[in-house]
Amino acid sequence: MNQPLRNEEYFYHRQEQTEPSKKARPRKSFNFSRSRLPAVVLSFLLVYLVVSFCSQFSKLSSMQRDVRNIQQQVQEMQQKNVTLREDLRLAQSDAYIEKTAREKIGLMKPGETRIVTVVQGNDSQKIEVPTGQNAIAD
Repeated sequence: MNQPLRNEEYFYHRQEQTEPSKKARPRKSFNFSRSRLPAVVLSFLLVYLVVSFCSQFSKLSSMQRDVRNIQQQVQEMQQKNVTLREDLRLAQSDAYIEKTAREKIGLMKPGETRIVTVVQGNDSQKIEVPTGQNAIAD
């Protein structure tokens, strides 16, 4: 065991064989500051934000337009409701009921004489003579 484990010639000879004949190029390391990756990522992010903002703005303006239309419809319905309530109040009055009975049904009060104008022509209809059943009670 006096011998060295490896002999020097073998060691030096081995190193010479492992050395490449060409010089190895230094390995390029990734330089984040010189890379185009941050600029590309930032530009994609900017484009995404612009598109997202435009689409949200479009939705907002559409919703505001819808709100204005609905508010206008509500106002129209409220005006129509007021008109219908007034018509209902008038229709429930005694004077309106009497007027409608006289005009549409042809009823009359006892002692009144009904006068009907007849248009001359072939289309004349037979006129009924009022009876006691057609009278409006007081």
